[in-house]
This record gives sequence, structure tokens and C-alpha cells, in this order.
Amino acid sequence: MAKKSKVAAIVGMKCPRCHQGNMYSAPISQGIYKMHKECTVCKQPFELEPGFYWGAMYVGYALSGGYMLSTVGILILALNWSVEGAFAVSILGGLFIFPLIARLARAVWLHIYVGYDKKYDPTINKLPLDNVTAALEDK
Repeated sequence: MAKKSKVAAIVGMKCPRCHQGNMYSAPISQGIYKMHKECTVCKQPFELEPGFYWGAMYVGYALSGGYMLSTVGILILALNWSVEGAFAVSILGGLFIFPLIARLARAVWLHIYVGYDKKYDPTINKLPLDNVTAALEDK
């Protein structure tokens, strides 16, 4: 199994553990936050605890701020737009890019807490904790 880079997995909104399964079960047009409960490939849970994605709003804030600053900066400095016009276009564009930023923020947040498992074997399809539990039950 060829590993995607962390950035490619985040931008592609793939599972942080196997970098193969999709995080979202529906396109943005059918719901911004429609996620699988777990990865369809490796069974990694996507909601690690209740309220897990509250922290993603900080990532979303940073992504939104980066979008706004870069858009306004380019429009004012490179294209000589007025401040009012640059902010108006940036805010209008932000309304359309919000769903993508919300999804990316969740992907980044999950990738911070769940790492890539290079020893993951898709034929086993169990979490490491499941293997420990199974070993304890055998004794």
C-alpha cells in the first residue's frame, strides 16, 4: 500500500490512519458535516469522543483568517483595489468557501490526533486495541 503524504490525505479528506478511506459520506451539497462514523477501509473511528470536533473551529478560524488576509492583500496590493471593494469581494467569496473550510478544519483536527499507521494491514481490519482485547479474552 503506497502512503499518501499527510497534506494529500488532509486535502483529499482521507482517513488519517490508512490514508485510503473517505472521511465524508456525502458531497458538500448534501451536507457539510455528513461524515462516516468510521473509516470504510480500516475501521478507524472518526469521532474520538463526544464533542471532539469543537476544537476544529480554531483550525477553521485560522483557515478563514488566512483566506481573508491573502485575498484582501492580493486585491489591495497587487491589483490596486479599494479597501472596501477588497473586503466586500473577500467576504462574498468567504460565504461560498465556508463549507470547504469547515470540512478541511475537521480533517486537519482529526489528522492532528490520529497518526498514519505504517503497520496497518487491510486484511486484518482491526484496531490495535481490538487485538489486545482479543488476546486477553483468549487467556
